[in-house]
Amino acid sequence: MSNRDPFLPLFLAAQPDLRAFIGAAVRDPVTREDVFQEVAMILWKKFESYDPSRSFGAWARGVAAKKILEDRRLRARLPETCTPETLEALSRGFAQEEAEASVQDREKALNFCLEILPERSASILEARYYQEQPVEVIALNARISTEALYQVLSRLRKQLRECVQRRLGLPY
Repeated sequence: MSNRDPFLPLFLAAQPDLRAFIGAAVRDPVTREDVFQEVAMILWKKFESYDPSRSFGAWARGVAAKKILEDRRLRARLPETCTPETLEALSRGFAQEEAEASVQDREKALNFCLEILPERSASILEARYYQEQPVEVIALNARISTEALYQVLSRLRKQLRECVQRRLGLPY
């Protein structure tokens, strides 16, 4: 598996917000598309420097903001529509929206992953996390030791985390 394999799903998911971010800062449609295409190329070329523990959208907007400012310097004769401060404010607004969407996407993915679990696994998770039953009670009902239950819970959490990451197209 190439270390660039995750790029396309991440880029496609971030593309609408990235286009909106650039569109809010660049009025001319031709320039806007040029900036978007150049940002897409930069993101592809520099993808190996992307830190997957951070938001791809925020990273892409940071690259876009730098490209917009660079483009402005090159086109100094055109009137400026967006100051660096405005770009920063736009970036913060998009980050907030992205965070809210991310939580909703993760919830949907988690619900899907919970639905496909075997019944016994789902009932153990429900007893522990929804009903907040003590581990000792759950172990007794499942007829396993508390140590074994801790291992089961650990494996289930890992399984759910990987399932959610797959559903969201994130590396795991």
